[in-house]
Amino acid sequence: MGYFNKKYTLETFSPSEIWDKIREGDHLAFTHIYNLYFYDLCRYGSRICGDRELIEDSIQDLFVEIWRSRKQHPQVHSLKYYLFKRLKRKIIKKLIDDRKAPIDRNILEDYDFKIVFSHEAELISQQITKEQQTKLLKALNQLTRRQKEAITLRFFDGFSNEEVASLLAMNTKSVRNLIYRAMVVLKKHVPKSLVLLLVALLTK
Repeated sequence: MGYFNKKYTLETFSPSEIWDKIREGDHLAFTHIYNLYFYDLCRYGSRICGDRELIEDSIQDLFVEIWRSRKQHPQVHSLKYYLFKRLKRKIIKKLIDDRKAPIDRNILEDYDFKIVFSHEAELISQQITKEQQTKLLKALNQLTRRQKEAITLRFFDGFSNEEVASLLAMNTKSVRNLIYRAMVVLKKHVPKSLVLLLVALLTK
């Protein structure tokens, strides 16, 4: 009975508060965070790399490291952002190790980024037709890699411009300009109303 009471109590805490419990060695909090973010991390990883096994291995490694070094972790304002940032670095490092290339900035930028509708699809499908979805997805994937990544991090994942900038190793002004240019491109390929609807749906 105590286990279920504790689990229920965890549901009332914010991710940052649960993160503090992990730092204190709470196994249940650790499992809760893993279950809470595993799907989002898989989805994010799949945009960077098509190798599902590599993605899942990277997530497992990430959480093993989190637990082993839990006492050294800083307090975090956005746990989702913290996990995304660490996972991205880990996936790219694994890709680099696979081709035995040295780590430098050029290689860290040398990866594809593909947009797919997953959990967003049900929400979007309630508002637009299948044909419109297909056109929109095609238009999104015609953007540059950086534009696609900025758009999805900002609108699909709900990160602030500052967090997007950090994930992309850019300054905030550059991110704003990048998103603005991406929106201009999208509006050339699909109706402006459809683009605005997408943004409104994903930022609710």
